[in-house]
Amino acid sequence: MNQSNKNINQEWDVIIIGTGMGGATVGYKLAQAGFQVLFVEKGGDVQSNDGWTDEQNPEKRLADGWWPQPFSQQKPSGKFDRYHIAVGCARGGSSIHYGGSLERFEATDFDTLNSHDPSQKAWPVSFESFKPYYLKAETLYGITNSINGDRPPLTEWDQNFLSVMQGNGLKPERLNVAIKYDQQCTECIGEVCPRKCKREANTSCLEKAIALPNCEILDHCDVTKLEANASHIQHIEANHQGKSIQLRAKKIILSAGAMSSPVILLKSANTYWPNGLANSSDQVGRNLMFHVGDMYAVWANKKLSREGKQKKSISIRDFYVKDGLRLGHIQSLGVDAGQGHITMFIKDMLRRYGIHNELALKLIAKIPATIASLVLGKATLFGINIEDDPSADNRVVLNENEPNGASFSYQITEDIQQRADILYKAFSKGVKPWRSLRIMPSIEINHGHACGTCKFGTDPKTSVLDANCRSHDIENLYVVDSSFMPRSGAANPSLTIAANAIRVAERIADSLRT
Repeated sequence: MNQSNKNINQEWDVIIIGTGMGGATVGYKLAQAGFQVLFVEKGGDVQSNDGWTDEQNPEKRLADGWWPQPFSQQKPSGKFDRYHIAVGCARGGSSIHYGGSLERFEATDFDTLNSHDPSQKAWPVSFESFKPYYLKAETLYGITNSINGDRPPLTEWDQNFLSVMQGNGLKPERLNVAIKYDQQCTECIGEVCPRKCKREANTSCLEKAIALPNCEILDHCDVTKLEANASHIQHIEANHQGKSIQLRAKKIILSAGAMSSPVILLKSANTYWPNGLANSSDQVGRNLMFHVGDMYAVWANKKLSREGKQKKSISIRDFYVKDGLRLGHIQSLGVDAGQGHITMFIKDMLRRYGIHNELALKLIAKIPATIASLVLGKATLFGINIEDDPSADNRVVLNENEPNGASFSYQITEDIQQRADILYKAFSKGVKPWRSLRIMPSIEINHGHACGTCKFGTDPKTSVLDANCRSHDIENLYVVDSSFMPRSGAANPSLTIAANAIRVAERIADSLRT
């Protein structure tokens, strides 16, 4: 807990639940504006770790900044798969583990709600009105400095790969990465950066906010319920280090993540809100979306050096929307296809199919990983995000028998599979004469990119939040994590979350001043 003389039980101007990209950004901007801000965080302060934690020990996972309990997915058969997913739980949320890719959505993401029905409008704000907030977020997280010359030169491999794609009519770009490269930088992709050269929510916003005299953080604090009447949240009920507490503020900002924010609202049901807080639309928890992921390995047609600082370096947006189809965004992952990485991918996939015994995972993954590493050699890996469409049947629901008190239902559609196949064919043609190979046996959910469970819109009957991300139902409740998004886009959502948080902070500040 940040050391100060403040009384935690005072009425704050703003209490923010969660300190990921949305929560940390909105809180920093409001604290900068002079308002009394309290952050409430389930995790703690994680200064370093060794990346992904496989252990089933919840205390160990929490100490490493990962969500401690497994998530539960209900299958069409009615059975539940329980597995750990790449969701952070710490100061800075999932962003402390991310690879730093901060890319804008396309204007088309703002235009329509569903790929198959252009008449359904998506965002209640226009792309043009949102663009200034993208620029503000890029400046806050160091992207503009990087674009203007702070990033290192491309490797020989990357330079040649760009030339090959350009020769085939593509327009690849440098990937916008929130990392301040220097001589000691190792990129820290997928792990906490101990040197703080990776610009994430904790270092860029949260630490700066809690250094201000009007700001405080209460970590290792688990919010259990939002107590409300017909129009306002009256107080927050939470458990802080084994003790029940109540917290009060003029404005409550929920930013616990798209998988957890709806759980808090649903658990807050009362006589005023029998179906869950702020849920008159019955949309809380619905329209769960993920990016559906694929992975390609690429080989050069001649020997080229990969020596250089920035390995996570290339963005390919040519197929974002092609011939009317939303195919996806392709970016370099910053790793080569070695045996260790292949083993990690195979083990993670097997966990999603219900295999959790570490010895069994090791034995099953060993042979295909060895063969793959021999076949792939010095290939470089590219990750693919395929855009999702909202569906009310894909949702988070309460389930007291599951570890988090909730479960989720989600199905990868045949349409997404078809778009994934079309995308790979287009990509492989665009990189010839270099070779490429899809290395995953099937497309998979990117659990780190969940969104859409409290979407914003203009109609209170079909959306949870208004255009300013304030609840249609509860006057002092806002949601600023990826829950607000009415469609997933194909780019990493982090920059869009941060940009929206800056936009919402301005609206909240105006309302607090009146």
